[in-house]
Amino acid sequence: MKNGCMPLIFLFLIVTGAAQAATPSYDVYGSWLVACDNILTCEAKGFVQGDDDVTSTMPDNRPINGSVDLRFIRDAGPDGVIEARLIAGFPFGLADLRVDGRPLLLDRSAWALNTRDGITILSGKRPEVVAAFVAQLRDGTMLQVRDGIVPLNGLSAAVLHMDDRQGRLGGVTALIRTETKSASAVPPAPLLPPAPSAHRSIVLARRERAHLMAWTERTQAKLIKKQSCDSPDKGTDSLPETGVYGLDKNNALILFGCSMAAYQGASLVFVVPRTGNGQPEPASLPSPVLIKGDTGDEGSIVTSPDFDVATGTLTDFYKGTGLAYCGASHEWRWDGHHFVLTRMTFQLGCGGSLSGDWPVLYRSKVQQREQRTE
Repeated sequence: MKNGCMPLIFLFLIVTGAAQAATPSYDVYGSWLVACDNILTCEAKGFVQGDDDVTSTMPDNRPINGSVDLRFIRDAGPDGVIEARLIAGFPFGLADLRVDGRPLLLDRSAWALNTRDGITILSGKRPEVVAAFVAQLRDGTMLQVRDGIVPLNGLSAAVLHMDDRQGRLGGVTALIRTETKSASAVPPAPLLPPAPSAHRSIVLARRERAHLMAWTERTQAKLIKKQSCDSPDKGTDSLPETGVYGLDKNNALILFGCSMAAYQGASLVFVVPRTGNGQPEPASLPSPVLIKGDTGDEGSIVTSPDFDVATGTLTDFYKGTGLAYCGASHEWRWDGHHFVLTRMTFQLGCGGSLSGDWPVLYRSKVQQREQRTE
């Protein structure tokens, strides 16, 4: 690129309000989490945290129904769409909502209430309605939903952090510390990063698949041994995904089933050259850095992997409990040289209303193109 073009590009970014991708973050305040992704869409989520079992009771000693959570979800930017969403795994109505025993006052015309397949969702999307809702909750200790509760300890700090990450503090769009600063002072939302285009995996001949798998097992024997991988001939009847897939004309993906736990298994992931007897290498699978000391790489062993041959997408799905009320998932695509992260969800604390429904920490502009059939 010629240097003379650079000022024009910078001017374009300023005029269009484009911003660089943000650093994803995940923070916990009491019974609340705040997850902000790479385009600063943030989700504050509160629920009873624990394992899959009910361990608490209501003030009158009735058992708590833990399948309920409350979320505040907001897009970045001056006009970022906001939503308050209360979800429960049982039917409820507005009359069933209380804060510390007191009826919650909601304008019925401003809220949508729907029940389907046993799941009830109460949703409000007008900024002034959501702000009034937060004002009713922020000084309470618990939101009661029939026999379920959402603890409110940490709510104010979580929403304040969400406002801070999106640059709303001291402005008219803030939910906490609302002041007079104009909405136009809120920074624009970062751009959604592109992703490698979807493409169909190259179908390899059986002979090539067998050769690449044997070559990988032989050259990566130390790593396989270090991971204490099970062997199919040891009576393991359900090792996770094992297979060989063509990434492009030069490289193949190896999924090597390694071990099984109670409700999920792990596989090693390798990239191996298809020609020239090149050395198989453990795959590098990027992931956002959420805590100090994290490497930003998931490493070469993934949980419950799957490779979608129709789009060339590698996924994993880690369950923190058997019912998946916490965990993480990733999606990666091959760009011709390495795997690129295209999506990630994550929830550390276990609980909430829906299995596998975890906040998004990374998203991309997934591009589609004509399927190829090499």
